[in-house]
Amino acid sequence: MKLSKYKPMTQKQLKDIVADYASAFPEWTLITDGVGFSRSVGPVTQLIWFQKMNYAAYRPTHVVNTTALSMPRMLHQVLDVKSRETEYRLHESKWRSVLAAMEQQFKPAIRNPLEVAEVLKLCKAEARLSAANDLAMLAILYAWEGLDAEAHDACDRMQKSTPSTLAPIPEWEEKMQVFSKALSAAIDAGTGRQFIEKSIEESRAK
Repeated sequence: MKLSKYKPMTQKQLKDIVADYASAFPEWTLITDGVGFSRSVGPVTQLIWFQKMNYAAYRPTHVVNTTALSMPRMLHQVLDVKSRETEYRLHESKWRSVLAAMEQQFKPAIRNPLEVAEVLKLCKAEARLSAANDLAMLAILYAWEGLDAEAHDACDRMQKSTPSTLAPIPEWEEKMQVFSKALSAAIDAGTGRQFIEKSIEESRAK
């Protein structure tokens, strides 16, 4: 039965849509709930997931996470207006052109090998140097690449950053503050990358 144009898709229908796209990325891994797929290298995961809209349509969305922590996240992207949202009833005729738009627009390029150096370059270009999320990502990437001075600076900036309001620091941000302090100490001890590797192992074990 076809959906009404105004009735949101079911979760099963969304998963079926994702399966079409995932078939074009056999080396990527479906995420647990089946609404996207990802690939990882070192301290980063590149993720493409499909948002179910409040009408019968979906939106491909891109982000890069770190494998060392549940946060931070950067390089959040959606497609241009032409390809941003696709109606369910048009999926079969349009998904290949949406796939082509993903290949052209999502960065780092989803058809190229995923490289930490490229992710770092892209994150540096969009980083807000007063945002704990962005500083934490930079610190992790710098430390992985052996850029200890830059990693140390990012950690120091995180420790000195202050909330924009009087509200308590969110738990996720507090965890990043603790992490950056420990990473800074590891860098001082000459074990910055080893600290990241251990964090990745601990994160995967959870």
